[in-house]
Amino acid sequence: MLPINIHTDAIILHHAVDVQRTDAYALHCHNYYEVFYFIAGDVSYLVEGTRYVPEPHSLLLIAPHVFHGVKIESESPYERISLHFVPALLPPENQSTLLRPFHAEQGMARIYYKDLDGELFYPFFKQLMDARLADETIRNLVLRVRLEALLSQILMFGYSLQPRADASSSARTVSDIIAYLNDHISDSFTLDDLSAAFYISKHHLNKVFRKATGTTVGNYVVHKRVVMAQNLMLQGQTASEAAASVGFGDYSTFFRAYKKVLGYSPSVKQNPMLLK
Repeated sequence: MLPINIHTDAIILHHAVDVQRTDAYALHCHNYYEVFYFIAGDVSYLVEGTRYVPEPHSLLLIAPHVFHGVKIESESPYERISLHFVPALLPPENQSTLLRPFHAEQGMARIYYKDLDGELFYPFFKQLMDARLADETIRNLVLRVRLEALLSQILMFGYSLQPRADASSSARTVSDIIAYLNDHISDSFTLDDLSAAFYISKHHLNKVFRKATGTTVGNYVVHKRVVMAQNLMLQGQTASEAAASVGFGDYSTFFRAYKKVLGYSPSVKQNPMLLK
């Protein structure tokens, strides 16, 4: 199968197959929205400490600043469609509604959806892929309209589902820790503070967090702060202002973290839609 790619300043669509097994999750987060449509293969996704093993024609939604990664478990061909977009592509009056399924705090209970017969979502992705054939003068309009149609379908399907069952005690603990970190991501806190807040030892906290998320508390916080700072810089803040806003105590620490996470220094201007 030949890969299909659409790449504009506001949307990236990629339909491809990989056969190379990976040994670990390539964990990361970023400033745009993602939709993964899984077609075939033997993979697992890790999203903020929750592991998903997708079935064919299933869908996974990733909001900005959400820590996630994929691991290819075998050499079975991994076929998927990945869609990345910035919210500015959507009409302002529809953004909050169409993006609601990506955000559990807005009342949606899940980010993973099963489509057993492949008829619920794939036709919408097919329409998006076919938009590459549209005349250049209307291509962006076609992409926007067809993206709205896909997101509307996801929204309708989400409301038709029953609420998820309660998670285990351990999963709830990690979920609570992640919620705390996200609520205080720009604040100054230590592992001792977390340990006291959740009445568990630092050793146990680190152990359950790493087991669930695939990374350490420190790496999780630094990665998110860097991506948040990148977003503030794209909105016009200087690197120093952005570093202070997201909780870095000094610029040199921010500079090293930024370069380690993103692969380039804060002075390099980047299109936020470019994938590494």
